[in-house]
Amino acid sequence: MKACRPGRILRGVGAGEWLIVVALLACCVGTTRAYEHRRGIPSVGGQLQRGYLGFDSDWTNVYEWGKGGTISVRQYVARNRAIGFSFEQQKFYRIKDLPQEGTWNPDALQLQMLMLDYYFYFNRLRKWTYYLVLSAGAYRPEEIDNADQGDGLQVNYPSENVLARVGWGLERFLRRTVSIDASLSFYYINAPGIDGVTGSAQLALGVHVYAGR
Repeated sequence: MKACRPGRILRGVGAGEWLIVVALLACCVGTTRAYEHRRGIPSVGGQLQRGYLGFDSDWTNVYEWGKGGTISVRQYVARNRAIGFSFEQQKFYRIKDLPQEGTWNPDALQLQMLMLDYYFYFNRLRKWTYYLVLSAGAYRPEEIDNADQGDGLQVNYPSENVLARVGWGLERFLRRTVSIDASLSFYYINAPGIDGVTGSAQLALGVHVYAGR
């Protein structure tokens, strides 16, 4: 019976350890790649949001905090980029304790927005992934007065105009095709007034669903 040399024992142990490391890495890669989506994969999602209206325009003298919702559709054009459309409705309420003057004292400003979106994804192979979104589009405003004086609901329709958005988002995948989607977005809104610059900051949370493969 031949005696085992120490060198052979060490080499055998080292090879075994390497096999374990390779196996673990293979498992990890298989797990993370489950959250990658290939070119052409469509997805749809919805978010509820809370935000603030600021800067200097006729609207920011009357409205401040509000809420809204978003429906977005995306399609991958590369493994880390996507294009899409989003429809948002944001509703901002009258500043608390703002004095009423005359017969027209609107209670809320509602903006219906349609935007073209471009997404840049980072860290896409993991359950936690984040993205940058750039958007441009148009909006339709409505000023709503509930008319407590008994005249009924009154709505004023200012002119439509353009807007732009930049946002930072984070997705947490629950499974390969479903994620929790949170984002913080900043909007530039071309609005009426001497300066006519209105900005909105929106914090949103929702769900996004990807087509299966």
